[in-house]
Amino acid sequence: MQQHPELASVSPQWQPMAGGSSNRLYSSVADSLVLRVNAAPEQVPGVDRRREADVLAQLQGQPWAPWVLHCAVQPSAEGDHGWLLTRWHGESPVSELTRAQRAQLRDAVSAWQGLELDVDVAGQEKSLVMDYDALLAGYGAQLVGLPMERALQQLVVRAARELALLPEIPQVLTHHDLHPGNLCLNAGALVVVDWEYAALGSAWFDAAALIQRCGMKAEDIAALPAFATIDATQLVDGLMRARWLCEALECLWYWARGLAGTDRKMADLMRDTLRLFKQPELTVAG
Repeated sequence: MQQHPELASVSPQWQPMAGGSSNRLYSSVADSLVLRVNAAPEQVPGVDRRREADVLAQLQGQPWAPWVLHCAVQPSAEGDHGWLLTRWHGESPVSELTRAQRAQLRDAVSAWQGLELDVDVAGQEKSLVMDYDALLAGYGAQLVGLPMERALQQLVVRAARELALLPEIPQVLTHHDLHPGNLCLNAGALVVVDWEYAALGSAWFDAAALIQRCGMKAEDIAALPAFATIDATQLVDGLMRARWLCEALECLWYWARGLAGTDRKMADLMRDTLRLFKQPELTVAG
């Protein structure tokens, strides 16, 4: 591993960390370091390592962002797929978020939605923009030959349709994987980690996750900058569509990568997929 200048005087003793269904995570508690060894691309469908590195570089210095020491995005001759070295930012919450923690998270989301990021990084125009059509097309290609392929392909088609029907909001930085396991508490201060899927995109995905997984309410979402131009009816409609989309994309993700290394069972995945497939589509608001 390439030695970072800040590590010149230490020799980290790496210990495997629990969590992470794809990447391998290690910590060196004595040195307050966390190392992520990237999984192969087929294990993390939809991830763009260059985009993640560009986003993280532009977030450095934000109190709610991980402190990155080094990010290697190119596969090496040894066959690994790059790695990310950060400071250790504390443990994740062990129970549901407190009111104070929810307020910190809401403030963090509000702050990153208001950032003006450079989208032309390293000469790649719009390299930070999430291409949802390409993401869905990629899932469609990976589903060929799988059990339930016909239903899954119809799920992809419906996801594209629901995505197009989301109420229009400005494109902002979106984490795309918000849940308590990706939050750390560092001396009471909340830090959001795991920006693998971060991109300029639709804040509806973060909004649905904030409600489903982080205990927030619709009025919290309405107060965020990305939703300032929509009315109450559009908010309700968008949150319902976004919730279905988040669940559908999670199912498609598991089908595309397989269940190896996860705690999901095939019977549960099939049941969840059929439930989403059978759920009636929402009518168009207004």
